[in-house]
Amino acid sequence: MPDTISIIPQKPPELERRLREQARSPISDATRAPTFAIYTLGCKVNQSDSHQIARLLMGRGFRRVEFRQSADLYVIDTCTVTAEADKKSRKIAARAHRNNPDALIAITGCAVASDAAQFRRVAPDPLLLDNSRKLELPELAVEKLKQRHSATKQYSLLREQTASEPMPVATRERAVLKVQDGCNHRCAFCIIPSVRGASQTKSVEAALHEARLLVSEGAKEITVTGVSLGDYRNAEYEYGVRNAELKNRNAKLCALLRGVAEIEGLARVRVSSLDPADVDEEFLQVVANHPKICPHIHLALQGGSATMLRQMRRRYTPELFLKWARRWSEIRPDGALTTDIIVGFPGESEDDWQGALNIARQAKFSAIHVFPYSPRPGTAAAEFADELFIAPEIQKRRVAELLSLANQLSTEYARQFIGQVEPVLIERVCDGRGDGMIPHYVKARIEDLPDTTRAGDVVSVQFSAWKNGELVGRAN
Repeated sequence: MPDTISIIPQKPPELERRLREQARSPISDATRAPTFAIYTLGCKVNQSDSHQIARLLMGRGFRRVEFRQSADLYVIDTCTVTAEADKKSRKIAARAHRNNPDALIAITGCAVASDAAQFRRVAPDPLLLDNSRKLELPELAVEKLKQRHSATKQYSLLREQTASEPMPVATRERAVLKVQDGCNHRCAFCIIPSVRGASQTKSVEAALHEARLLVSEGAKEITVTGVSLGDYRNAEYEYGVRNAELKNRNAKLCALLRGVAEIEGLARVRVSSLDPADVDEEFLQVVANHPKICPHIHLALQGGSATMLRQMRRRYTPELFLKWARRWSEIRPDGALTTDIIVGFPGESEDDWQGALNIARQAKFSAIHVFPYSPRPGTAAAEFADELFIAPEIQKRRVAELLSLANQLSTEYARQFIGQVEPVLIERVCDGRGDGMIPHYVKARIEDLPDTTRAGDVVSVQFSAWKNGELVGRAN
C-alpha cells in the first residue's frame, strides 16, 4: 500500500522567490518561455516521478509557475489507490482547465493506467500517459504545444533541444529517490501491480548518480523509496524464494543506503515502506545505527488477524509482524515505527478488528495511516461476495476508534522528546518561526529562529511541548 493519499503541490521553497520575481516581470507572449505547473497525488514514488518530469521540462526551457497560476502546460501525476484518490485526480484536472482553458493538460500516473476515460470528461483533449510512458511526457507535450502554437518561435526551438543531460532544477529540501517500481505481489485490495507492472529495480550506480544530482540541486534529505522496496535485492534473492531460505536478503538495499549516506552535503537519508515479510536483521541494524540514516521504519500492517492477512493475500502473520516490531524497539528504543491499517476489509469480524487495535498497542506505533477500505475494480477483493462487505456505519465507527488510538500513540511517542535536543531540518521559515522534521519523522515547530536561518539548514532545537501534532521548541 502506498503512503497516505495527499495532494502535494510541487512548489520547492527555492522557487518561491523566483516565481514572485517572474510574476513582477511580464514578457510578451511572442518571446516568453512556455510555463508549466505540476500537481502530484499519492505516494513518494509519484513524487520522485514528478520531480523527474519537472527537471526534464525545465531542461527544455520551460519556466515553472504555481499551480494556481495560468500556465501553458499543467501536469497532473495521479493516484488510484482508492476511489477518493480517483476523485481527487479528476478534481485537479478540472481545476487546471479552469485556471487556463487554453492550456495543454497532461495527465499521467496510476489513475490514467486504471481508467483514462474518466479524465476526458473533465479536461478537453488531454495528453494521457500511463506509468510506462511517464517520462515521455515532456517531449510529447512540446510536440503538442508546438502544434497549438506554430507561430511561436520558442516552441520550435524547444523541440530542437536534445536535453540529453537535463539541467538541474531546484528541489525541496526533502527529496525522493525512486530505486524500484512495480510489484510482483497480488494483495487482494491493491490495484498497483496492474497499473505499474512487474517489479523492476534501478542499479546501485544509477541510483547513486541520481542521488548526487538531487544533492547538487539542494536536497538535504533523501528518502529512498519504491513500490515494493523489498525487491531491491541481490539476483540470487529474487522474489519467489521462500523467506526462510534467504540470508542477508536486504544486503543490496543496505549497501545502497550506506552509499547514499556517504554523499557529501547530504544531511539525512530515510527509507520508505518495507513489507514486513522482507525485513531482516541487517536492515534494522543499518537503519537503527548509521549516523546519517533516520531512525524510522514503516511496516504496513494492513490487517489485524491471521484470517484477515490471508484474506488480503499478505505474506506475513501477526506474529512475524510483532517479532520485527519488538526487535526494532530493542535495537533502537527511541526509533519511530509507522504503519498503514485498512479499516473494514471484506469479512473483517469484530475479533479481527480488535486484533488490529491490540497489535497497534503492542507495536506502539508512532503514527498510523488509516485507510477506510474501498473496492477497486480489477482487484480480487472487489469480487468478494456482497455479504462480506462491511456496513458503512461499522466502518465509520472503526475508523473513529483507530484515529483515536493513533492520536494517543503518537502523543505518547512524541512526548519522549520534550526536554531533549534534536536536529531539525528546516523546510519553511516565516516571521522568525520555522517548520521542519526531526530524524524520527515527527513534525517540529521552532520559535525565535535566528534571522540568518534559511530553509535547508539543520538546527539543534530543545523541545518544551507537544501541541496540535507538533513538537514545539526553540533553537538551542
